[in-house]
Amino acid sequence: MQPFASLGFVKHARRSAFGALLALAVFSHPGMALARHPEVVAELGEPRKLGDARYQVLAWSIFDAELWATQPSFSWDQPFALSLTYQRDVRESSIVTRSVNGMADRVRIASPERLTALLQTCFTDVRAGDRFTGVSLDEDRARFYLNGRQTCEMSWPGFRRAFFGIWLDGRGDDPAFSARLTGGRPSSSNS
Repeated sequence: MQPFASLGFVKHARRSAFGALLALAVFSHPGMALARHPEVVAELGEPRKLGDARYQVLAWSIFDAELWATQPSFSWDQPFALSLTYQRDVRESSIVTRSVNGMADRVRIASPERLTALLQTCFTDVRAGDRFTGVSLDEDRARFYLNGRQTCEMSWPGFRRAFFGIWLDGRGDDPAFSARLTGGRPSSSNS
């Protein structure tokens, strides 16, 4: 009868453990995370990830979010990128409706129909694994990407705070989610 920890088993276990540790080190490195977000690099140069969070409704994971910026902490006054990687299929109409409603919770929208039509050019149905990235260029403009491919450029007065505030200003249904994205800092201030 051979002992359980034979020499061959130990060598295999060491190789497997080493491979797993190597993969963890490589894929958790910030540069590797950026490699999965070429649109963020193209727009921001050499950004850093400020935070990440998973958005859930009850027990269902909807998307994983990551916030990227060039500065060391979140600021409403600087460009940034927000990436949402969906964990489930979501219809374009749901994305647009939730976006318009979330913006309306933050600012008065004079023409919700026009805003809806503009956002419909940016968004599409998503499948689990798809990634939407919004890059806030200035207070009124943003570019949107689906899986690294640009879908639109949006221009709307006060768009940065009205749209991105849905996830970042802490006034939504999960303030802790916003805090995790912005690196734990309160994000409703003018920092």
